[in-house]
Amino acid sequence: MTTTASTTGQNITRTLARTAELAQGLLTGVTNENFARMPQADGKAINTNHPCFIYGHLSIYPRFIFELMGKDGSAIDVPEGWEDLFKHGVECKDDVNGDIYPAMDEVLAYFKKAHEAVIEMLGSCDDETLNKAFEGEGWHVDFAGTPAALSIFMLHSHYMFHLGQMSAWRRCVGLGSLEVAPD
Repeated sequence: MTTTASTTGQNITRTLARTAELAQGLLTGVTNENFARMPQADGKAINTNHPCFIYGHLSIYPRFIFELMGKDGSAIDVPEGWEDLFKHGVECKDDVNGDIYPAMDEVLAYFKKAHEAVIEMLGSCDDETLNKAFEGEGWHVDFAGTPAALSIFMLHSHYMFHLGQMSAWRRCVGLGSLEVAPD
């Protein structure tokens, strides 16, 4: 975690680092074979997001935050084709043959890279930058109002929503819950 004089940046990155630890822990026991598979019940796929979709989906939003803040996020440009696979509103598909989604290693490496980059960038921002009202138009202006509020939603609330899906997926495939003690 980057140390900064910004209280807002510290609060955002502290929770984001903890969320990253949870995201990593939830991968315990996940294999290449089940990473892009939906759980089965009575011979039918349970229509839920699988780990590949969850981590792929979450990995594309740090770049969006760089853009909205006017920062250079080119080091984490979203891989070609990933927006079509993972953006909001796209249906998660059961990848029975392993030919729809990128490989587990590729998704997780990009997830980690994007996550670490956004933690570093937000940790380097001052309070004025993080709390300055967005200008112009776009859903983020009315919804969040400031980069700080958007970052908290997109990188914590949004993450936790999808990590809850990951926890449910784990139980459906027999991996059980993940025990995480608070720091």
